Amino acid sequence: MFDEVAANAGTIIVLLVIMWLAQFGLVYWQMKRLNKRLKILRKGGLTAIGVSGNQYKGRAYAFLTIDEDNNVVYAEQFSGWTVWSQLRPVQGIVGMSLQDILDNAEALPVSKKLRVAFGNAARDLQTARESRQDDTQLQPAPNGSLL
Repeated sequence: MFDEVAANAGTIIVLLVIMWLAQFGLVYWQMKRLNKRLKILRKGGLTAIGVSGNQYKGRAYAFLTIDEDNNVVYAEQFSGWTVWSQLRPVQGIVGMSLQDILDNAEALPVSKKLRVAFGNAARDLQTARESRQDDTQLQPAPNGSLL
């Protein structure tokens, strides 16, 4: 048996390299699709990505986009084990206010892992919104001092 493997070692190595390169190509294709969709989400307003899970049980990503009134205009999930995974809309969250998600995350109509991810995204959006408000309050006056 060992002699057969040793005799075909070059072929095995070439096959492993081809599979490794195919994996890189498929991951590149997946990231290209994800970034294309993320560009569309960002045009809808302030966007955040929340994550939940771990390496062994799988991760779930939640994408939230809010408008100027802090209402959700896009809510999408990204989860799965393969490069064929893609963003899918989540019904029941679009139209909710950001504060509703923060206050009632455990009542969201999704799995526990996605609830945590949407909660993380909502907290990030709240922090970003507060940061933007602080930035606009510190606009320099015409004479150079801060307002």
